[in-house]
Amino acid sequence: MMTNDPIGSVEYTSSLLRPIRLSFDILFDDDTIHYSLFDLPKAEQPWYGYHQSKLYGSGMLPLSDVAGKENATPEAVAEALCREIGITKPFTIGNVRRNYVDLHIPEFVRRSLIRPNHPVESPSAQRARAYILFADLRGFSTWSLSVNPEQVTRIFEVISERVVQMLIDYHYDYWKLLGDGIMLVWEVTDDETTTADNAIGAAFELHKKYWYYWKEDEAHLPEGFGIAICGGDVVKYASATFFESVVITDYLGPVVNLAARLQSIAKAGQVLVNKQVSKNSRFHWYSFENVSDRLKNELDNLKGIPDSERVIFQVIH
Repeated sequence: MMTNDPIGSVEYTSSLLRPIRLSFDILFDDDTIHYSLFDLPKAEQPWYGYHQSKLYGSGMLPLSDVAGKENATPEAVAEALCREIGITKPFTIGNVRRNYVDLHIPEFVRRSLIRPNHPVESPSAQRARAYILFADLRGFSTWSLSVNPEQVTRIFEVISERVVQMLIDYHYDYWKLLGDGIMLVWEVTDDETTTADNAIGAAFELHKKYWYYWKEDEAHLPEGFGIAICGGDVVKYASATFFESVVITDYLGPVVNLAARLQSIAKAGQVLVNKQVSKNSRFHWYSFENVSDRLKNELDNLKGIPDSERVIFQVIH
């Protein structure tokens, strides 16, 4: 199918650019699987691409039993992927693209905090069900006073680039950078289990990205993120700023406050969640340990947490 790779030798310095060797859509009557490959297989090697869909989730599966092997057609790759996932429905192939560069920025800009204002829309408030993630670097304030500004700036670059990239894989609806901290929001539209899993996956992606940076940097860096995720009912609020041309969106409610407070007691590398998250997650690679008794003293010192929300779990990965 593809005997050469004209962009394979190009070096990309921006983490927002990603060379795609091949991508196509597997079209069903009720869903679409998007499949993309960053590297083409060589002789006797499996096809190893990223697939993503609403019904069948996302991930990377090695496909060894592909008709035509390294010279396979998109149809043959799709048949092998469907066998691996266990899909027997008929499909067609569409939107085949070869050798291009994927730029993440457009969708990121589209989901910016600030958007054009229409007076009839502002202000507005609506109830929503959402999962709220707060993350904060432990020891950042003290560390930032002991190093030069360039080192502090570099950490912000690492954090912000990772947040931008995670939009593609974990589909959050709202983001806010809070100095060395992060707030992410997922609104529940239909499948709450997928929403919970996306939030947990994003939390460990933050841990992983920062760990690699921490391991490779020679300077003494803050130890890592403390993260909390809480699910429940919130109010989504939009209001015009002093400048009537823009609207600022934010999320309010006890669940937001709970996530922010739990984040403050999470240790570096930890992910703490409320019972709503542990109840709805189905990701088999995670387990939940009830740490309510262990954290009793810390929870007692946090203000504004009702007794019904004092059942706290740590996510074990």
